[in-house]
Amino acid sequence: MDSELRKDAVKDFLQRCLNYAHETIAKKTESGDDAEGLAKWIAYRDYTQVALDEIEKGELDHWFNNE
Repeated sequence: MDSELRKDAVKDFLQRCLNYAHETIAKKTESGDDAEGLAKWIAYRDYTQVALDEIEKGELDHWFNNE
């Protein structure tokens, strides 16, 4: 698999993680779930977004180079 395909696969996975996090945060907010659990999901979403942004900007291209 070439580096662009690997990169696209990781980006797709991270986007799916973000979608799931957004859905979970919305459900926990609506249900009035505990603040600690909600804070963990928000942190997960934020860090996942940072990773996706770094990949999209090319900052992590060296991770995907063929060796």
